[in-house]
Amino acid sequence: MLEVSSLHKKQAIENLIENTLTVSFPNGEYEDITEENIASESMSLKQSICDESKLKFGGCIAAEFNIDIVNSSDRTFTNDLVGKWISVKLTQRFPSGEKLLPFAKLFLGASLLPGETVATKEYYLFSGIIDSAKLDKNNRNQRHIVAYDALSMLYDIDATNKLFNLWKTYPNGYKIGDLVVQCLNYNGKHMIQVEDNKDILDEVINQSTGLTVRNFPTYNRAWLEDSNTITYGELLKNCCELLGVFGTIIPNASYGVFRYIELGKSIETYNFYENLYAEEYNSSGYNGFNFSYGYSLSDRKAKTTVAESQWGEDVVTYDFTKNVVCWQKDDGIGGGLVHDVQSLLHGKTGERFYYCSYTPLTATLDGRPWVQIGDGIEIESYVTDSNGDFVYDNAGQPKKEKVKAYVLSRTLSGIKALTDSIEAKGE
Repeated sequence: MLEVSSLHKKQAIENLIENTLTVSFPNGEYEDITEENIASESMSLKQSICDESKLKFGGCIAAEFNIDIVNSSDRTFTNDLVGKWISVKLTQRFPSGEKLLPFAKLFLGASLLPGETVATKEYYLFSGIIDSAKLDKNNRNQRHIVAYDALSMLYDIDATNKLFNLWKTYPNGYKIGDLVVQCLNYNGKHMIQVEDNKDILDEVINQSTGLTVRNFPTYNRAWLEDSNTITYGELLKNCCELLGVFGTIIPNASYGVFRYIELGKSIETYNFYENLYAEEYNSSGYNGFNFSYGYSLSDRKAKTTVAESQWGEDVVTYDFTKNVVCWQKDDGIGGGLVHDVQSLLHGKTGERFYYCSYTPLTATLDGRPWVQIGDGIEIESYVTDSNGDFVYDNAGQPKKEKVKAYVLSRTLSGIKALTDSIEAKGE
């Protein structure tokens, strides 16, 4: 969640005057596109860190931005928009809570307070590159713009040869923190800034040796001798999964910043909604883990080991077996590698897998631009009986309950009237 004062949140929710949208070009190739050339309410922003049927960590999924732009008497848009970087900013205007000066300060004899000043707050919703700018079939003065953030490019670039050379150069292992940077700056041309998350990358998983995630071995002979290829995007997901986090691009005035997301670091509460469907059960966190090590030259099949955690009696297993960072060759030091994975999952990283219970739901809520994927949400709903009537407490007030989940997938749509469609799947 973006850092926004409680006053700003309250005023924006209760007393919003208007939203305006601006599409700018960080490279300075075009003038800003403003509401004069934006079709009414045509914006949608799709974001996700997990759209699978059960909670899967590591999701580094590109955001998709859609909008319709229209020609005006002094401006015509063409297909040369494709390939251009854009930054999308939403500006909200609402009463500041501060009174205007009395007219007496300006005109003698006046004494009334005419109203409140208006405050503005800006939010960057998207940073990315335009993928298509197609003419509307029914209106040739209008184009439909589709753009994706920088993560999308990582899934188009093969990382196999780069990693092969890295592992030949560093046969004793390559740091995960450095590997993530390699993923994000894959050719020196598209440099994606990375937030300094040392609290994640430098977690100690072996107190006696000081071994940290940053030093975790990634020399993976089992995968290296396979014929499969891997992209930078897939490798980045594998690294984030091992850390028990997700990855996303946080938009700004230029190309965005890559951030590791931990579930539920911020909580947003809603006391009204348009639609809400919530399951009657919770999807619980994980306290047992499967991963693979060792292989045979004849069949390249890895063994599977189970690292059971210290939490609880019922083991809910998380499957790492397709994670290339966990899948290690058992060549005499394999036992040590297995021990390091277990140490990692029994430490602070494992807690991120464990503390992630939530209620599966879909909800349509008012759009709050400071809410981000990965945030926790609490939705207050009324308790009803079998007839659909309210259930009342002893004081005669309708009973309420809170449904708690995470923003795993969302679509923020509209402009003047923002709507957020949120989904958290679960088994």
